[in-house]
Amino acid sequence: MILKKIKRSLFLLCLSHVYIKFVNSTGLQSCTPNTSTNPTAPDVGYCLDGTIIKKVTTAGTAGSAAFGKGGLPSGNVLFNASFNLISSGDDTVTGDGYSCGASGCTPIKEESTYYNSQAKTLSCAYLKCNTSSSCTCADGGPNQSYFDNFTKKVINCSSSKCTLSTVTGYYIDYGIVDSTSNGCTNLITCSDNKCNSVAILDDKTQFYLNSGLNKSSYPIIYFEPSSSGGSGGSGGGSLTARAPTDTSKVFVDTATKSGENYKNIIVCSSTTKCSSVTYESGIFLNGDPAAGTTTDSNSSTIIEDHLIECSSTGCSVKIVADETGDNSDNLYYVDGLSSKLIQCVGSASASASTSPSTSTNPSGSGRKRSNATANITCSIYTGTTAGKYYLDYASPSSSSKCKDTTNSKENGEFGPGNAKGFCSLNIISCDKSQLCTSKIISTNSQYIDGDKDTNLLMCASFEEDFFCTSVQAKNLSYYYINTGNTSKYPLLYCGVDTNTEKCIGREASTNGYYLTDSTIPTEYGQNYVGYFISCSSTTKCDLSTDLANKGFYLNAAPNDNSMALIYYDSDDNLMREEPAEGDSYYLDASSLMTNEYANLIYCETSKKCESLDPNDGYYINAAGDDTDELYDRVIKCDKTGCDISDRVQSCVVENGDVVLKPGNYCFQKVIGDEQNDLNFVLSEFTITKDSIEPSNQNITYIITSGNFPGVTGTLTTLFEVKSNSISRVVSNGLYIINPKNERVESVSGSIDISKSYAMYTCSSSSELCTKVSSCKSGTYSFDETNNKGYQCVGSEISPIDTAGYYLDSSYVVNRSLTPGVLKCEENGNCVRYIPKNTYFLNAGMDNTSKALIYCSSSSCKTQEASIGYYRAEFGQSGVIVCTSSTQCKISSLRYNYYLNNGEDKSSKPIIACKKNVNCSTVNGYVGYYLIQENGSLLINCKMASTCEVEEGSVGYYYNSANNYHSNEIETVIKCYTSSYTGNIVCTTEKKNEGYYLSGSGNNILVDCIGSKCKTIEVENGIFRSAASIKTSVKNVISHGRDMTEEMEVLQEEREDTTVVDHEGRYNDKKEMLNKESNVMLKLNEQRLIGRAQNSNEPASTLIICSGSVCNELTAEELTLIPICTYNNEMCYLDNSNNMNNSQNKIITSVSAGDFCTDMNRSTLYFATETIVEYNDVISGVLSTSKTVTKNCIKASAQYNNSYFTVGNTIYKVNDGLIMEIHEKGYYFINISKNILVYGTEIKDYNNSSVLLYKCDGVSCRIMDKPTSDTYYTDVTKRILKYSVEDGKYSFINKKENVCTFADNTCTPKYDIEENDFCITAEGYIVVAGEKIKSRETGKCFMSSSISENVLAYSYNSVLYLLNSNAAKQVTTSGYYFAENNYYNSAEYKSFNTTTAGITLYGCNNDICQIYEPRPDVYYFDMITNYLIQKKGKVWVSPIKVGYINVSINPEEVYIYSYTMTDSKELLLTKTTEDGWYYTIDNKMYQCWSKIKTCKEIDDTAYVFTNSNEVYYCVVDSEGEPTECFKRTCNVGEIYYMKDNYYRCTAGSYLELVRSRHCDHDEVVVVNFPLIYSDSLPINIYNTISDIARNNHHVPTQKLSRSSLETIQGVFTNCTYNAYDEYATYDQVCIQNYVKLNKDNEPDICSVKLLGYTYCTVEDGDDPNKCNPSSAVSLKNLTQWSVIKMAIAVLAIILIAF
Repeated sequence: MILKKIKRSLFLLCLSHVYIKFVNSTGLQSCTPNTSTNPTAPDVGYCLDGTIIKKVTTAGTAGSAAFGKGGLPSGNVLFNASFNLISSGDDTVTGDGYSCGASGCTPIKEESTYYNSQAKTLSCAYLKCNTSSSCTCADGGPNQSYFDNFTKKVINCSSSKCTLSTVTGYYIDYGIVDSTSNGCTNLITCSDNKCNSVAILDDKTQFYLNSGLNKSSYPIIYFEPSSSGGSGGSGGGSLTARAPTDTSKVFVDTATKSGENYKNIIVCSSTTKCSSVTYESGIFLNGDPAAGTTTDSNSSTIIEDHLIECSSTGCSVKIVADETGDNSDNLYYVDGLSSKLIQCVGSASASASTSPSTSTNPSGSGRKRSNATANITCSIYTGTTAGKYYLDYASPSSSSKCKDTTNSKENGEFGPGNAKGFCSLNIISCDKSQLCTSKIISTNSQYIDGDKDTNLLMCASFEEDFFCTSVQAKNLSYYYINTGNTSKYPLLYCGVDTNTEKCIGREASTNGYYLTDSTIPTEYGQNYVGYFISCSSTTKCDLSTDLANKGFYLNAAPNDNSMALIYYDSDDNLMREEPAEGDSYYLDASSLMTNEYANLIYCETSKKCESLDPNDGYYINAAGDDTDELYDRVIKCDKTGCDISDRVQSCVVENGDVVLKPGNYCFQKVIGDEQNDLNFVLSEFTITKDSIEPSNQNITYIITSGNFPGVTGTLTTLFEVKSNSISRVVSNGLYIINPKNERVESVSGSIDISKSYAMYTCSSSSELCTKVSSCKSGTYSFDETNNKGYQCVGSEISPIDTAGYYLDSSYVVNRSLTPGVLKCEENGNCVRYIPKNTYFLNAGMDNTSKALIYCSSSSCKTQEASIGYYRAEFGQSGVIVCTSSTQCKISSLRYNYYLNNGEDKSSKPIIACKKNVNCSTVNGYVGYYLIQENGSLLINCKMASTCEVEEGSVGYYYNSANNYHSNEIETVIKCYTSSYTGNIVCTTEKKNEGYYLSGSGNNILVDCIGSKCKTIEVENGIFRSAASIKTSVKNVISHGRDMTEEMEVLQEEREDTTVVDHEGRYNDKKEMLNKESNVMLKLNEQRLIGRAQNSNEPASTLIICSGSVCNELTAEELTLIPICTYNNEMCYLDNSNNMNNSQNKIITSVSAGDFCTDMNRSTLYFATETIVEYNDVISGVLSTSKTVTKNCIKASAQYNNSYFTVGNTIYKVNDGLIMEIHEKGYYFINISKNILVYGTEIKDYNNSSVLLYKCDGVSCRIMDKPTSDTYYTDVTKRILKYSVEDGKYSFINKKENVCTFADNTCTPKYDIEENDFCITAEGYIVVAGEKIKSRETGKCFMSSSISENVLAYSYNSVLYLLNSNAAKQVTTSGYYFAENNYYNSAEYKSFNTTTAGITLYGCNNDICQIYEPRPDVYYFDMITNYLIQKKGKVWVSPIKVGYINVSINPEEVYIYSYTMTDSKELLLTKTTEDGWYYTIDNKMYQCWSKIKTCKEIDDTAYVFTNSNEVYYCVVDSEGEPTECFKRTCNVGEIYYMKDNYYRCTAGSYLELVRSRHCDHDEVVVVNFPLIYSDSLPINIYNTISDIARNNHHVPTQKLSRSSLETIQGVFTNCTYNAYDEYATYDQVCIQNYVKLNKDNEPDICSVKLLGYTYCTVEDGDDPNKCNPSSAVSLKNLTQWSVIKMAIAVLAIILIAF
């Protein structure tokens, strides 16, 4: 058995060394040996072991697996005949291909292309394989794509290697080429991480966005079908990558094709960048190179597919049909990309001779040409389109009138004969920027045709259908409304006959009517007869909607044919122009009311007529019928109107007599004479058949009363009598009548109006003329008819002989107002004006005291002047400058702006002048006005009504004049130093985007980001300067002159005028660097400025503000600002320009919250994370690609509503600025989304990413979660509650309860019941101190500062610490003092100074109430840490340290120790020991710590306090205050009290004897106070008793009245018991104790001598003094001796007390 095992092992060993033989001659050699043949020499290479490819070792054995297992390389591999792995080679290299993955390798059996996973270069990058597993190497082409049939991925080849990708998109498959055309036929489509290669078989062109590596050069994949594809068949073609040659054209995006439409079109912004865009409307130029070049196989016509049309259903190719008709040459569309005009030019002759038919092209719509030789070209129209109008051929009308059923046309033409035009629903209009829009027209409109100006585009209802079409001008006449009018020409005039070639724009007149077209061809169905055009202004005209009245109308355009009138005959329905008679009257048909006419037409000449409101009177009707003079020859007019219904009263009657009354007329026609004559009746007389006497004819002026039109009673006034009219004088001014009743036209010299001449002043308001016999000297009158001005002195008047302005006293309205001013020449010729809001230099006699005439809106008056400027002479003569109350003149200055000193200066403080002399008073706007270009004076309006003049400082100013020119580009005022004079020069210049450093203050900027500039006040921030380096006021070099000459003129006018000039204006404190001392800095600045001057985009500079001081960086300062590159919110520092510059510090990182800029300094980047250099170390590896996370944003308006936070700092980012936010308030910020939380969703506030920031105007900080319930009003003005219990925020109201607050009261919008709060309009939170009904007022609390708290006590007994925007509930037990003015926490100084009083709030946890302070208790304020007590009406604080009776909270009053530390810090410490305490306010309390109670002493007694002091307290039974007196001790001596020894220290404090005081050998004096005699040690007691008994003397010691009375003794041998902490002494002797010495002689104890001394009895001593104290026993004492001793001891005790 063992032998068999050995033999088997040897067999297996040999088998393992057998050489590998080929099993399959067409595949990879097998790893299993073929034992049927002899082994050959080993072939090193690879073998196949099942589905695993292994490496063959040099020993000829199968080594480790190379492909086909998990963890091994996957992909396609190629092996040659020698079983070697192929990684490179040309197309001659062939072999066997395998596709390998984790599950094994399989032979490639499918004809396709495969990625060579082993290729390192383009060589043999992919494999071309057939079905027999035979594959050939194929090189990859640079920027070409191929398909890997194994992984279903696209193979992208760069210039050096190929990689696999599944990026969504389209790729040309360069691996499959048509053998005939040698073109690529397959398109690779990738989506959802999978790709597929499909052959394109179509006869239509196709377009795709190229996703290949060459997309940056060739962004479009173009499929061009082969010419043999045939119509409708599945033909072939080739794919190529192309760049668009014309970016104004688009392509259908074949990838989005659905049915016959395409969802998207491909739009190219440049020749290298295209995108797929969805359009739901629009016409576009077709970018297909084959557009307009192919023919329809069915009709052999050219397919005119020049356009693409998009609608809500998609986009499709639009076939352009030549359907312009006879009147137009070209077709027009609005380009959906550029909004410019698309013009399609075709062959009119081809169109006329052919019959278009419906297209069969399934991808298009519309019509196509039927002539294969014809051609239409479409392009963006390059001619001028501004202000022009075109038919929109993209919106044809579906009207049956526009259908040609004979030729089956979809869109036909409309019109008469050979003048047909296209029918459209829309008109294209183009603005001054040549941007066009198409609008549907729904009202009658007319435009000059932009295609042919010989046409008119007419939009109207043609019978039942409304559309627009082109009409030849030769078919039109007279006037049309110009709907395309931009203001100057509201009318279109089309001539009077068919000789007219075109309609032209005409200016409009508001005086009369325009004749409309009555000859328009009947095919158009338009009828304008009986309708006129009238113009309400020179820019707006309308066609009348009502049929005209029969009669005469004033012709607004008589200059065309000298026809001053238009006559409409309603009977015959005819309109015609007619000439007028001179000096004649007509009834104005346009003024016809029910039965009367409001106006007459008066024609001064045959060409000059006007419509007038006639005065009451009689007028001869020029249109009357001479054959019937009884009814229509005389017009009678009164206040109700004019009519000719009355019978004419002739001056001759055939039968009978007629009596005429004063005021009547009679009409007389002279036989054979063309003239008619009206006669006015002066007095009653009778007419007969005879003619009246000449004396009654043609009386010119007379005063009368009687019957007259409009006169209802008797009156005296003037009447004007002419041959064709008799009318009442209704005018304003002066009438001078001579003795012949004739009006005097002029006066030479002076005349007396009280004698032969009569003067009348007439008023149009009263319609009366009043005779004047005298006038006030210094008044001025005006003869309105003759334009003469007169001055009056007494009863004489004379012509005005001095040129100037005068107040017109003869024009009076409303009985007292004089609204007229006369402008007179030296010859007395005057003109009356009715001015408003203006001033004149008074030329009247009172000008020495009243230099000005002021005209308000209703009246004029002379007035005194004051120093200043006034709007002069209707605003047409500049300004009047007054240097004193009487010295005024027209200013010779020509400024743009002045300070207004006129009556309206409070509302209009500025006089603004155009072209220096056309001036008006205007509203003021906050900001600055530049008084004059190149001057230095500015007007500063701090408020709209408060303005003053000041000198400009270097910097920029907001130009308030921008508010007067809203349609113009805004300007700023720039002030700089003139290089000529060194003076400040200010000019205006057009604004740039950015910020300007203002000259008005260190922290003022002019913000010109956006459409309007504004002035802002800043504290901190970085701002992109609107001034570039070369235009900044710090770098500009002035070559303009200042206003020195103007200033000289001004000085002349300002000699007596005060110009307000402020001190303390902005001064540039930062001196310019002395560049001459640093050549390098000088060169550096020149380099930067030079770069800015030579660049199309000047290098911008920056403004940096810090601590409310802003500075614009100079060129050298700018070099210290880091430069970044930016891509998709990732930034890297770019120090490439600084590497060789030793002067510049290299910045290697920018922290979050900082910033960097682009190279031009025009773009700011805000660092959201740290920004590093491009090549920096990341995780220990040198990075050469990119950062891991996004680290910056580009400062733009995109982030205007974002809030970025870095730590406690909040940043706002916008166009050109990065700014810290400090505005007061609470901000809920979602730091992950960088947004301010607001709205109605409370979950947004409780998001874990939301932090609460508090900003106080200076800085911000992140708020911790509050420790008690807190209410906030955030910056969005919502009230939120934070609940400590829930740990969440909630809204307290669905609708915020807005209230007003004043004087500690508030008035809420809604009831305050459920909660304590309302909110002001400013966002301040208010706490209600009581329940308050809606709209009622009650007690409330509010703070106006976010940094200072007030104490707010609500009606719910809740105390809040309240700032302007937060109310935190007080939950800490203690006391809180509030000063009752504003309820601030009371300051110490206010306790006794406030008149409002102090409120004491006490809280036990969250339950608070108001307390009345006790007079014997100090209260501790939890906010201020004040200790304060109210005594009577005065508040006091402890004035010294010691014990005090304190209440820390309402639950406890106790004794505290009030001490001061070495650092002068006062400490309050609660006592913890039972005992007596004497307070600093002289009160004695006994305290028990266990029950936390202290009680004031209530019985007279000695007290030994815990501070080791002895007091004697006397309690008065009658209510007097208890008094305590301190007992003193002898410093250094020992006192035995309460079983302990104490040492007396300074201040009579008794200190317990400790070991440090205990000296065994020291002899000391020990005192035994008599107040503790009942606790004396027994031996001491016995000794004292012996002395009293035997020596008849108690040995007491009392040095003063306040000292303790004691019995003294001498002691020694101090022993201290450290365990029990007490000391003991050995007695030497007690004072006066006598003993016998060894000689039996008496020795007496002497404290002074600290021992015994010889005893002697002196005179006066007790004879028993030297008796041995212990010699006699008590029993030997007599009764009397005992009594005497007891009395003595008692006396001693009483003395002690």
